[in-house]
Amino acid sequence: MIVLAALSLQAFAHDKHDKKANDKGKATAAKVVKVEFLGKGDGLKTCPVTGEEIHSKDVKGRFFNRTVYFCCAGCLDEAKKSPAAYVKRTQAAQIAATKNLPKVEGHHADHQDQTPKEGEKQDSKGAEKKFLGRGDEGEKQDSKGAEKKFLGKGDGIETCPVMGDPVSKNFKYEVNGRVFYVCCPGCAEVVKKDPDLYLKPVEVEKKKEQEFLGKGDGLQTCPVTGEAVDKETKYEVDGQTFYVCCPGCADTVKKNPAAYLKKAAK
Repeated sequence: MIVLAALSLQAFAHDKHDKKANDKGKATAAKVVKVEFLGKGDGLKTCPVTGEEIHSKDVKGRFFNRTVYFCCAGCLDEAKKSPAAYVKRTQAAQIAATKNLPKVEGHHADHQDQTPKEGEKQDSKGAEKKFLGRGDEGEKQDSKGAEKKFLGKGDGIETCPVMGDPVSKNFKYEVNGRVFYVCCPGCAEVVKKDPDLYLKPVEVEKKKEQEFLGKGDGLQTCPVTGEAVDKETKYEVDGQTFYVCCPGCADTVKKNPAAYLKKAAK
């Protein structure tokens, strides 16, 4: 009797253990959710999050043992929250997944074109739109009609002229001989489209020589990112041979060689 009772108890415990293990396995399977891929760019020339053209190689991150570039710090943070949603495990897979997507224009919702809508440009008497800048009053209206209204929200030195946010000194641009800074490349494009709407004229400002932005020698280190070059990525511009870490950096150099390459000694 004692032996029979012991065997029954052991069998009961074994069945309970199997049931618990089975339930645990089901719970684990339920937790495995396939992440939808939302990537819109290749991470070299276009941002994986927005699909916009990458203007600077300063914003980058390491994902799946490779370097991925973004259009702004906000997109990098977004990708870090869910890497698999924006970055494929290999560059080849990333390009294949995004190559047929339509080209994206503009920037994030809070960085979209800040030009006034048609209904906002003037009232029934031809009055100009109220100045939206911070700290300065708007221009006086013309009795014969409205001129373009100044929309600047920052000085372009410490605060972004489009958003009014603190600028990043990495995002330095020049338009009509004037140097300005913005919070992200998208805002730079907005300013370039209509500088007079966002930058106040400077009475006396000497045009400075273009600042050298190179971070590498173009032989052992990439002139755009400063990383080790890939000897397979050999290019030539204005008769000067150079190497970069990726094809995207080559395009950046070709657009403005003087900003990234020192003239070779003769």
